[in-house]
Amino acid sequence: MRSRRLPGALLCVASTSALALGLSACGGDDGGSGKSATDAATGITVTVADDQVKVKRSAKSTSGTGGTSGTVSCTDNYAKLAKASAIPAPSTSWYATTLIDWPATNKETTAHLSHSLKGDPQLCVLQTADSSASAVIYFSTNIKNAVTKLQTDSSRQQQAAQATAALQAGAQAAVGTVSKKAFASADDLVAAITAQGLYAKKAATQADVTEAGTVYVIVDKTTKTTATLGLMDTKKVVHLATQGVSGSPKITTAK
Repeated sequence: MRSRRLPGALLCVASTSALALGLSACGGDDGGSGKSATDAATGITVTVADDQVKVKRSAKSTSGTGGTSGTVSCTDNYAKLAKASAIPAPSTSWYATTLIDWPATNKETTAHLSHSLKGDPQLCVLQTADSSASAVIYFSTNIKNAVTKLQTDSSRQQQAAQATAALQAGAQAAVGTVSKKAFASADDLVAAITAQGLYAKKAATQADVTEAGTVYVIVDKTTKTTATLGLMDTKKVVHLATQGVSGSPKITTAK
């Protein structure tokens, strides 16, 4: 079971790391030409001024191919975008979008959004039409942190509501770490489960499974041949998955 991230345009950038890209926000007024922010990981800078959007790639950017068609979508209300069940209409006051030609390295492309946002942009999502390149550009660290928290809370809520499915997916991810008939370390198990889009942590003991919706790797019950996962559901009931190096997990309810 993969966790869902921000819907609408952000679903088009559905990669676990996409919203965790390095951020270097320029902020400020950019000399009167708009609000700018740079994603260091992709080498992409976005500047929004009224209904005009500029996308620039650094000389060292390896994200995408110049001339490829793509889209840029921006919002001044990430919370509304997060609650949207479908891609918002271009006329939506807090969401604006446009088609672009992906810039070549050290080049800039300019386009007009569907309309001007009423407030300052909080984030913009970019993606090529062939999905070969994408980026989420945050215009402040606070917005990035708020989006990360929102995603975490959403993941936990979904996992708490689907405890068995989340544990089964976590156990399957754990099996993927098996080498020479032995599981990886607890830290590596958490990393593997997280890579599957689940929210996961370590717990020293079963008694430490206290956060509803989190998939825990229970350290004192996990060995080289058995991985034990725990998850508290919406009713505060703790479910356990005991997984061997092969086969299906045994799902039980803690007593």
